[in-house]
Amino acid sequence: MSKRRFKAVTITINGKKKTLRTVLQAGNALLNDWPEQTPAAKAAEMIVLDVFADIADPEEVRRALIAAARASDIKCSS
Repeated sequence: MSKRRFKAVTITINGKKKTLRTVLQAGNALLNDWPEQTPAAKAAEMIVLDVFADIADPEEVRRALIAAARASDIKCSS
């Protein structure tokens, strides 16, 4: 499971901060916490699935997560 980790990304949704460090945490945030399903959020979800299928790496999830946060005007720091 450690191979599915990435450099921490902190997001703030509805005033709550979450620090995400794993592909699983990112997937849960995208599915359960994201305020809107933008194309960038959907793309990030697909990359999460790709990591579990061993066709993408966690750094791709991190980049997609940051892009999805920006597309949804979610405060994000990395």
